[in-house]
Amino acid sequence: MLKFGIKSAILGSAVYYTVDKGVWKDSTTTAEFYKELEDGVSPYVGELKKQIPYELPPLPTNDRISYLFKYYWNSGVKATFRFLVDLPTHTSNAAVKSYEFISSSLEQDTSQNEEQSKQ
Repeated sequence: MLKFGIKSAILGSAVYYTVDKGVWKDSTTTAEFYKELEDGVSPYVGELKKQIPYELPPLPTNDRISYLFKYYWNSGVKATFRFLVDLPTHTSNAAVKSYEFISSSLEQDTSQNEEQSKQ
């Protein structure tokens, strides 16, 4: 119960702080808060940036994401229906192979039983 109380207090204070600073208001207030936060953290992060060089890849555009989503969705739909169309063929092939396997196993078993009975 104490653990839940501590987590709730941290969450509540974080929400209060963001509301107090105007993060949830209009975009200009949020941009100003971000600028203040960046100015406050930059002396500490600036040294870290010099030590660890990194580059983030560019984010894909909305058009590209939309295209990829549609492409993979359509590919999935096509594959599903291709499977459903071919399902009778796959089922009959599996039945034939199962029948052949079972019949060959039975033939081997009966031939082994006949050889044992002769001995």
